[in-house]
Amino acid sequence: MKFVIIFLLLIASSNSYTEILTKWEKIKERKGVEVFSGDVSGSNIVAFRGVSTIDAPLEKVISVIYDVSRIKEWMSDLQSSKVIEQKSKFQKIEYNRTSAPWPLSDRDFIYSVDFKVDKENKSAEIMIENATHQDAPEVPGVIRGELLSSRYYLKSLENNSKTHIEVEILADPKGSIPKWVVNIFQSGWPSNTIFGIKKIATEAKYQVHPDIAEFIKTL
Repeated sequence: MKFVIIFLLLIASSNSYTEILTKWEKIKERKGVEVFSGDVSGSNIVAFRGVSTIDAPLEKVISVIYDVSRIKEWMSDLQSSKVIEQKSKFQKIEYNRTSAPWPLSDRDFIYSVDFKVDKENKSAEIMIENATHQDAPEVPGVIRGELLSSRYYLKSLENNSKTHIEVEILADPKGSIPKWVVNIFQSGWPSNTIFGIKKIATEAKYQVHPDIAEFIKTL
């Protein structure tokens, strides 16, 4: 049931990004990740946040998130994923469909992502938000979820030998699932996501994606 928050990657414009306005409260530590929750005014869906450190340089961690060819390795229950529109090298709109256990229906999401790198701060921010697109109509039998807001923040540490990572999400899978059930299962998303990214980024033979390597050099 991790399908309730499957989502990642890509946005039409950073100006449309909606910040998750909440007071974060730590609720647990799992898989080496501090997990926080936060109530959002006007919504019965709880926002979640994860914070950890990855023993890999910033460009490797960015590469894992950027390279959708390996997204199934760190995104739980992902059935299919495709880029609907490539707006620029670091801005695109993507479609993801996630598997749900019987008798629940699969969910799909359309979202945009915008990659930003701050040279002076040695950090990167990936902003993700719900989107619509004419080339991604609703699929019969699949419930269209809504990604209200999501954010990845990465910062280089210790001469770029490590990376601080923060992930945030506020998503509604829609349908008839009770909101308290959604909140329970989404609480595992921050730790599962960071753990999956960490596993790939720390592989001995993992290479920085060429687009990221080229981008970093220009900063």
